[in-house]
Amino acid sequence: MLALLAAPSDDFPLRKVRPLTWVVDYEPSWSPDGTRIALISSRHGGMKVHVLSPKSADGSDMRQLTTGDDEDDSPAWSRGGDRIAFVRIHEGVSRILVMNADGQVRLVAEGESIHPMWSPNGERILFNTTWFVKASKTKEEDRVIGEKIDERMDQATVCADGTDLRRLTTGGGHTYASYSPDGQWIVHRRARADSSKIFVMKADGSGRRDLSGASALDGWPAWSQDGKRIVFSRRVQERFQLFVMERDGGNVRQITDAIGEYTNARWAPDGSTILCSRRPGDVNLIRFPAPR
Repeated sequence: MLALLAAPSDDFPLRKVRPLTWVVDYEPSWSPDGTRIALISSRHGGMKVHVLSPKSADGSDMRQLTTGDDEDDSPAWSRGGDRIAFVRIHEGVSRILVMNADGQVRLVAEGESIHPMWSPNGERILFNTTWFVKASKTKEEDRVIGEKIDERMDQATVCADGTDLRRLTTGGGHTYASYSPDGQWIVHRRARADSSKIFVMKADGSGRRDLSGASALDGWPAWSQDGKRIVFSRRVQERFQLFVMERDGGNVRQITDAIGEYTNARWAPDGSTILCSRRPGDVNLIRFPAPR
């Protein structure tokens, strides 16, 4: 995969970053071996799941994986690298599907279900859903992060074949969740009224702790490859920049201070690189050496 050394601590926050792609590309997900990136792209018409080599200079070798009239979102590799979970938006409703290596697609979660992420053992998919609370259509307000429907989202898991649905949270507002590499913890965002904070809890939904502290506008958390740190977005000076903190919420450091807004960051499997989405108008992918 791309050989980038971890950047020295005194290089951060980065004020210039290098794009990996130049068109509407977002929500990247590393394959477990780091040789492929799954993402959503519009370059072949509509929002579809694509795959890209991190060695690409400009994304020109991107390959489309899904087709059809519906739009797709939020691809996530299984830990074995042989399946991709993703969201398909059909007639305005988001559902979670799993695509096998042979292209066969299976529905695993209905309702308004989003943001699938695999458990480390590949047996279950963690996701956010309104399945337990009937979602009513409401007038969307001006929001800094997320959508109004997020307040009705709770976390659940399901087997990769769509069986054994289990609810993890209550009360709504739970989105952007993922397992720690050892499968023992879940980091997620909790939206309440005008705040958006990052929490961590045990894999069974117990022991939830606030990691954001006094900050009220955090989101899009993701684990480092060793489970010791969390990369996330924080609203500073009217835009989202990337930060890193220890898994207990300590030692918070800003790692970008560049033009645009930065979300959906993902640490590379070897720890060398961070990949994220940038919104300076159109959406593209950015990569840079990870902090030590």
